[in-house]
Formats: sequence, structure tokens, C-alpha cells
Amino acid sequence: MVRGKVVGGSTAINAGYFRRPRSRDLDDWSTASGDMRWSPAATLPLWARIEADREFGERPGHGANGAIPVTRADVRHPVSAGLLAAGAASGLPADPDQNAEPEGRPGIGPTPTNTARGGRWSTARGYLNPPPPGVDLRGGHEVLQVHIDHHGRARSVTSRADDRLAMHEADLVVLSAGAIATPELLYRSGIGPARLLTADGLRIVHDSPVGARLHDHPQVVLSFVVPSRVLAVPVDIPVGISAHGSSGIDGGVGDLEILSMLLPLGRMLGTEPGDENLSLLVSPLRSDSPGFLALGKRSRPQLHFRYAETGADRARLRAAVRLAAELLDSEAMQQLGARAVAPEVGSFDDNDLDSWVRSHLSTALHSCGTTPMGVDPTTAVVDGRGAVHGVTGLYVADLGILPTAPTSGPSASAVLVGEVIADALLSG
Repeated sequence: MVRGKVVGGSTAINAGYFRRPRSRDLDDWSTASGDMRWSPAATLPLWARIEADREFGERPGHGANGAIPVTRADVRHPVSAGLLAAGAASGLPADPDQNAEPEGRPGIGPTPTNTARGGRWSTARGYLNPPPPGVDLRGGHEVLQVHIDHHGRARSVTSRADDRLAMHEADLVVLSAGAIATPELLYRSGIGPARLLTADGLRIVHDSPVGARLHDHPQVVLSFVVPSRVLAVPVDIPVGISAHGSSGIDGGVGDLEILSMLLPLGRMLGTEPGDENLSLLVSPLRSDSPGFLALGKRSRPQLHFRYAETGADRARLRAAVRLAAELLDSEAMQQLGARAVAPEVGSFDDNDLDSWVRSHLSTALHSCGTTPMGVDPTTAVVDGRGAVHGVTGLYVADLGILPTAPTSGPSASAVLVGEVIADALLSG
């Protein structure tokens, strides 16, 4: 699992994809947390602080002067135009602003990106360059443990830099190490499943379901080739067109995603001279079978995704792959000279397609939910403000607190988490 072990976290290494969570996601989070801070209405004003949207910043519900530049690929690029035409032929509605709630069902349009001047714009660039007054930013420190006194209050953290240990005292500790590293920190600090802490000889500060649920998006890559001349048009933003459809499972809307990567990824075996390899990244965005994160004192966390363990999840994957294959087989893409590397996939029956998917399945690197928020400390790790149940003065502000993964890539959701928790802390 590639993660952003750098200031700015995974926003510094992501694909440049910055799509908001949908209202359905926010409703789920506010219901699970019992906290209306996460509702669509309460979070809408926060986007004005987050976004500097080049195309839609002056419209209601958007931001024009926020911390993170948001822009979209040029739809006049031949591959973008071909995919848009293919989507229209497949019955997908036009979706020019994928950071607005669509009036109907989601469709196909240019992907919002956290990019500016041809480069990715991380939260470090947006919020910490330069550091605000009063912020002492210390790079190169790996945090090892949170120290919690016998009254259950977080008092300090230990870090290591250049093989030297340092103790940092604090009245308040906020962990933002991500959905994999934050659970590891909590566990080493005595917050986690009591039976595991006991087995590892660790002090039990609070029996908590850390790591019990892991949400992520499975991903299958459908590669295709286009003539090199097609890519003679400059590509300033590598993320191009996003298509969203419904699998028909549970009446889900927009629960499938196909993301095009308009950055040449090198030639593949079997391609002709003059061809360039591109990709469609295919993911279902809903799942019936969350995984879990196994924690231990002597090993790094072990991720068990449990992808495609239910019939409904397998059906979502099949629907997503078939929609991608339909786009590649469209007249518009054929006229472009595009050729699928595995053209037979679209004609597979369910059993053959399930086998093909299993052999090509990977992760979208969208881990969430390992320290979920909720009102019941037996099933949740934090409350709706990010405060860790059973401990005073300790908070989590990263994607681990989301009880379910958003129906989008999570970079924008990660920034929203920071804004919501910041407001909660500042308001007391």
C-alpha cells in the first residue's frame, strides 16, 4: 500500500483527483456519528474555504479563493472527447461539474483535480506553505507513541528523528497519520482490542475496535492503446474523464466509477511501434463486505480487504468492467484508433469475467474506516468531533474516522475531515 509519508500526506502523491463526497455519503456519516456537523447542509460552506475552483468557483456552493486549486482537464483533447462521445452513446448524461450534486443521475465529465500550473497541489502547499503563525512544523520525525496518564488523558507523544528520541508535551494531541498508520499509533499507545493488547503484553488504556473495519475501493485496470499522434496534443493534467453509472445493486446511484488516465504509461508487450498505452481505472464505489486491519506489537499492520466476497460485490465489479469495455468498444473510440488490450473481456459470461477480475484485482489506495466515528464506543473509535472514546485530549483527523468510504476518490474528503475537526476543536 503506497502512502504519502510526507508533509501533506497522500494529497502529495495522489493521482490529482479531487472529487467531493456525495450527499448520500454525508448523510451516512452524520447518521453514523450522530453529529450534524457532517450533514450536507453543514459541510457545504466549508468548500468555500477549501476550493479555489477555476471553472465554477463563482457559482453557489463552490469556492473561488480557498486553499486547494481545483481545475479540470481540457475536454477538447482527442481521448477526452472520444470518451465523452462514448459515454453519451452509452446513455450516460453529461456531468460537466462533478463537484456539484447532479439533478439527475451522475454521468460522464472532466475530473476535478487538485492541480495548478501543471503540478499537483497538496495540503502542505495549500495550508502550510508558509506555516501559519504559531505553527512549529518539524519534518523528519516519526511519531512512535502517544503517552496517556492513569487518568486517561493524553499528555505527550514520542518521536524519532535521526535515531534520536524526543518527547513532545501537549494539552491536546491530534493524529492525522492516515487510515493505516493512525490505528498502529493508537494500538501502540494502548488503545485497541483488549484481547490483542493483552496478548502483546501492552497496557490497556481503552478497549476499542481499532482496525475492526476497513473500507476501500477495489480497482481493475483496463488498458488500451492509441496511436502516438493522438497524444501529440499536450496533456497538462494527467487525470481526464470520469464516468459514473449504477450497477443496479440496491438501487445505487453513481456507485461505479471509470477514471481515465491520459498520461502515457509506457509501451506494453504486444503493442505496435507508434502506439501508446493508456488506462481506464475501474472501481465499484460501494461494498457489502468491509475488511479489517490486523494489528500487532511486533509486525506492521496487515490489511485484509475482503474484496468481492459477496455476490453483490462481484456483480458490481462485473458491471463496472462491462461499462468500461463498452466505452472502449464505442464507435467514437474506434474512430480515434483506440484498441483495448483485452478486447474479449466485454463478451465474457459472469463466471469467466469473475475469474478475469480476480486475476486483475488490485486496490485504488482509498483506505478509510479503521477508526470509525460513532456514538457507541463498542463499535466506534471516535465521536463526531474526532475525539477518541475513553481518552481525554486525543483526537483523530484523517480518513480513518469515516464509517464508510466516499463514493469518490477520498482526497477531497480528507481535506473536509480536517476542516470539520478543526471547526469542532475551535468551537470547543
